[in-house]
Amino acid sequence: MTLPLLPAPRHLTVIDPGGPPPRRETLDALALALAPWAPRASRLTSGLTSGLASGLASGLASQRGAEPDGAGAALPPVASAPPAVTATLDPTLASEGYELSIDPAAWDLRAGDEAGAYRAVQTLHQAVRDGSVPTFSCSDAPAYPVRGVMIDVARHFFPVASIERIIDLASAYRFNELHLHLSDDQGWRLEIAGRPLLTALGASNDADGGAGGFFTRDDYRHLQEYALERHVVVVPEIDLPGHTHAAQVAYPEVSPDGAPREPYAGIEVGFSSVHLTSPATWALVEDVVASLARDTLGDYLHLGGDETLTLGRAEYLTFMERLGEVVARHGKKLALWQEAAGAALPAGTRLQYWTWEIETAHLAEAARTQDVRFVASPANHAYLDQKYTDDFPLGLTWAGAVSIRDAYAWDPVDELPGVPAEAVVGVEACLWSETLRTLDDLTTMLLPRLPALAEVAWGSPKNVDRLAASLARHGRWWDAAGLVFHRDPSIGWH
Repeated sequence: MTLPLLPAPRHLTVIDPGGPPPRRETLDALALALAPWAPRASRLTSGLTSGLASGLASGLASQRGAEPDGAGAALPPVASAPPAVTATLDPTLASEGYELSIDPAAWDLRAGDEAGAYRAVQTLHQAVRDGSVPTFSCSDAPAYPVRGVMIDVARHFFPVASIERIIDLASAYRFNELHLHLSDDQGWRLEIAGRPLLTALGASNDADGGAGGFFTRDDYRHLQEYALERHVVVVPEIDLPGHTHAAQVAYPEVSPDGAPREPYAGIEVGFSSVHLTSPATWALVEDVVASLARDTLGDYLHLGGDETLTLGRAEYLTFMERLGEVVARHGKKLALWQEAAGAALPAGTRLQYWTWEIETAHLAEAARTQDVRFVASPANHAYLDQKYTDDFPLGLTWAGAVSIRDAYAWDPVDELPGVPAEAVVGVEACLWSETLRTLDDLTTMLLPRLPALAEVAWGSPKNVDRLAASLARHGRWWDAAGLVFHRDPSIGWH
């Protein structure tokens, strides 16, 4: 027996997959028990009460704090006494770890920290959202502390409401970071203090030559707070020194020749770079990093470093080392794409592995000789902008089609031979937007592959049949939430 839990807990025992309907007073008691030490988990629990009252709840709507139609109606009455409810902070459990025991007599939740309590409530939500309370117990904790979703808002811009929806999805599947790719050749998407032309000129375009757009600093603050309420941290990315044509449209003095640039519409890569040593470039870098550091609530700034095809290796590494010094001076930690391995980088730097068809000896050397960590995003498994099949209408195929099985059947440590397992700290799903223009496009490419990748990031036991059965159930919930998704023929959708 099993339950439709995604990602599946590391250890799960199901006694009875059915049971009575959930009771309002039981959920209220759980919310009350969590409130003193896990307020966000308490608020999530309170949201479930109104959601379940309307029948088939939209869990994503509950996470957004919205009440579905019919909210406030009483949950079905039951004659038996309600179960006893306890919720306990247990520091002996791992970070984000929890234990959950649900039976007719007692509900017991234990968690290592507030995030673990939130994960426990998410598991409980999936278990009861079809209207009955199963009897089960689980012991759970993530395999990787970094579990990210990257959204490219540079090739095509997506408004705040769409990013909120992606945060809801990421959190629902226990991802804890949202990586926003905020600049590229096609557009600059974040207001920077003291540099108005980045958005006045650099944001007014997209990959199709459309209107573009950008987040104000208030928008950015709002998205971070919205994400933190759901135990998701936003990691902003400004790509340097390449992918910088839009920055050069705004401030041509940072370009290699200083000449004016016109906005770029297209999806080619590798053709742009700032001037690596000019005072104008480093003044811009200083302003951008300073503004990002002030406005970012999380610890990390991602500063790109990929696909600098016009540069020599030595000059590139020198630039990346100086970039690291700027970030450290502003009190933040650095994340970069894998190309930066080999530079002398600040302690705690994260390198994001994406190009799977390379030798990894230099990455292993960086892991052995520096205090750097790796996040695995191999494109043939984790790039969810790649088509499901060669003839799928959205996406690209340069890394090959990425099926549900491709997103599921891989191991992050095995992808980085020679890199010590302890240096591989995370997994990130990446969604580039060259062909994606709407929220429906985003969710079509994310679902159903994102929950499969969530199982890799969480470290769930591998079971293809269980995954398929659970995805079929989640498909009903996505329909109820109004989410567009790919009805992959390998899944027996309800």
